[in-house]
Amino acid sequence: MKYNIAIRKKQKKLIRSLSQIGPVVEGSLSTVRRICGNSRCQCRSDPAKKHPAMYLTWKENQKTQALYIPVANHEEAELWNKNYKKLKKQIKKVSDFHKRLLQSK
Repeated sequence: MKYNIAIRKKQKKLIRSLSQIGPVVEGSLSTVRRICGNSRCQCRSDPAKKHPAMYLTWKENQKTQALYIPVANHEEAELWNKNYKKLKKQIKKVSDFHKRLLQSK
C-alpha cells in the first residue's frame, strides 16, 4: 500500500511541474541581418552595417511559417522558447514514468 502512495505522490509532483514552467512558444529562433527601410541608412551601402532581426520559425501543414520578433520582445521570445524546450523534456519524463507504471500493473 505504501508503494502505491509513493507512486501517486511522484506522479502528482511530475504533473504539477508541467504547470510551473510558464509561457511557451514552439519553434526555432534565428537572427538574420537585413537592410532597413531608411534610404539614407548606412546599411544600404555597407553590408557589415545591416541590422539584426529575429524570427521565430515553425512548420505548419508541411510549410515553414515565420514570425518577425520586434527588438523589444527578443528576450521574452528567447525565454518562452527555452520554456517550450523545458516543457518537452518534462512531458517526456511524465510519459516515461507512466510507461513504467503501465508495465508494472
